[in-house]
Amino acid sequence: MKIRPIALVLLGYLMGCGIPPDLPHDLPPGITPPPNIQPQEGNVVSLAPQNWYLYYGAGVPPHPSADIEGAWSFDFPSSETSGHVNYVQTPFNATTTLHNVSITFKVESDAPQYKVLDPSDILPATIHLFIEQQGDDLVNPNGRWWALASGYNLGSQDNETITFVVPLTSDQWSNVYGQHDPQAFSGALENIGWVGLTCGGHYFWGHGVALAGGSAKLILNDFRVY
Repeated sequence: MKIRPIALVLLGYLMGCGIPPDLPHDLPPGITPPPNIQPQEGNVVSLAPQNWYLYYGAGVPPHPSADIEGAWSFDFPSSETSGHVNYVQTPFNATTTLHNVSITFKVESDAPQYKVLDPSDILPATIHLFIEQQGDDLVNPNGRWWALASGYNLGSQDNETITFVVPLTSDQWSNVYGQHDPQAFSGALENIGWVGLTCGGHYFWGHGVALAGGSAKLILNDFRVY
């Protein structure tokens, strides 16, 4: 298992591997907000596949599938059938002070040719951790927050187990417009409703990823907020 040091990832971000603050990583217009679904247990991220939802994509099931190699998995769909995966998320409610988010996963692939859905975006295709406020309308720029240090470039370390641990501090997270706002981020943590990951490109982290060739499957091993 390989643990990605936050310092090294942030160095990459400062050197141009992250999203510029003036370029939004928001969803395209015309998307409806997620429903109000309550978690089965407070302060716990469910690993049950039926409690995770694949939103805003095409050619993907509504939930991941159980996987003997981890908690669950989903296959990246083919762009030839207009498929793409965007948001993968689960309801979450906190009644205690939160400090960190951690995820352990592996992307199993065979000769993958990743493609970003947004024509204004560029490779590499990426995965990032995100959190979303309860009742987010997808318009408020502070409704969703992405972890800068959780960026994984698809294909870079496929077939290896990756772990990210990201502190829940405002300097580590940016909103829809790539901005840091300590007060707004604190408010988001007090009203957190969803956690998960998004798939996109270099600039737009939730606008979708597909496969132009080969195969790839993301396997989730663990996801915690604590």
